[in-house]
Amino acid sequence: MGKITVLSSTTKNPLSHIGEVAGICWNSDVSDKEKNVKRAKECIASGHGRVEEYCNIELVIEGYSARAIREWYTHHIHATRLQESTRYVNCEEFQYFLPPANEEAQKVYVECMNQIRASYKELLRLGMSKEDAANVLPLGMNTKIVDKHDLRGMINIMNMRLCTRAYKEMRQIVSDIKTELSNYSDEWKWICENLFVPKCEVSGFCTEAKCCGHRPKKSS
Repeated sequence: MGKITVLSSTTKNPLSHIGEVAGICWNSDVSDKEKNVKRAKECIASGHGRVEEYCNIELVIEGYSARAIREWYTHHIHATRLQESTRYVNCEEFQYFLPPANEEAQKVYVECMNQIRASYKELLRLGMSKEDAANVLPLGMNTKIVDKHDLRGMINIMNMRLCTRAYKEMRQIVSDIKTELSNYSDEWKWICENLFVPKCEVSGFCTEAKCCGHRPKKSS
């Protein structure tokens, strides 16, 4: 079961902050919070994405597979990450992602994971270092990262990974992040409801080769 923790270093009121930095550039009065929020929404609607980069998002993302996190790393827009170290952490009892499947398939999957656990433990007993024994650990093993993005980058991730064509675990990660940020403040709730949407909701049509039917394909 995955878990998202929003760190206190995350910008609490992103719309107010966007409106403030934009207002400074326009030599406007930035003392009125409501005007700042209004200005921020106007900037966002106009596609002035640079101001979104002033909103900091720092998260602890844990309990998801290393495979999914590897996909997460492909979104490198203004991003910084720290990951749980297999060089120093003992992984004898690692947890893992169990994909939905029939009973027989899940049995084979679990047996494989148990065998990897046993082999890893035996390698340590035989004197191999944790950093070398870690080479046998599976992509399905759960991991933990501290992730740093700005709002502009996170919007891009949400547009891509909330699409039904995204891998199921990736959709779960972004859905969980969306939920936690929505609970962080009212301004984040507005952003989550209006900006954290599949890309077809932004463009009005589907750009995928295999369309789920939520939005029509763009006519040629």
